[in-house]
Amino acid sequence: MTTTTSKRAGLTMLLRDVALPMALYYVLRSFDVDAVWALLAGAVLPVLRTGYVLARHRRIDPVSAFVLAVLLVNGAVAVFSGDPRLLLVRSAWITLPFGVVLLGSLLIGRRPLLFRAACTFQPARADDLERRWGVSAPFRQRWRSVTLWWGAGCVLLACAVVVMAFTLPVDVVPFLETALTIGSVVLGVKLTRQRMSIHRTVDA
Repeated sequence: MTTTTSKRAGLTMLLRDVALPMALYYVLRSFDVDAVWALLAGAVLPVLRTGYVLARHRRIDPVSAFVLAVLLVNGAVAVFSGDPRLLLVRSAWITLPFGVVLLGSLLIGRRPLLFRAACTFQPARADDLERRWGVSAPFRQRWRSVTLWWGAGCVLLACAVVVMAFTLPVDVVPFLETALTIGSVVLGVKLTRQRMSIHRTVDA
């Protein structure tokens, strides 16, 4: 049940945050809306969602605050410059720092970032995860390897988005970026689940 729920939550997030802005872009472009404003319309959705969370809970997590700041600054720069390509790279401003932080956590600190995130978001399992980290070298290696995969993947994805944004026709990039992002996330999740389920009995 938990796995099914997490899959649905992940799919919902991809559709809401990646596919929906792309679809909105092409709908607006079909009505001859300028590319800058069509791209900005897609960025409005996560801004409104973050604003709703802030208004309802009177708090905002650091990741959401960073994403919101990137969207606002990137949008302002694109409006003043009139260059839609500056908006096409907005996702790279999010995935690149995230990838660098993931890779950096392998070099600095006692735990990789993904492991710390798992303990934070699954407090009921935190003690067991910490116990297994302390006694099982294969368990530690698996967490380090998936952190490496996700970190490198985020950096490569950001680089690919930047290259596409500044070399391909503007109206082609949103579709390609969406397909690449969804494909990368789905593949990453599949590989992570396969990796983390290997030799589970050894770590028990």
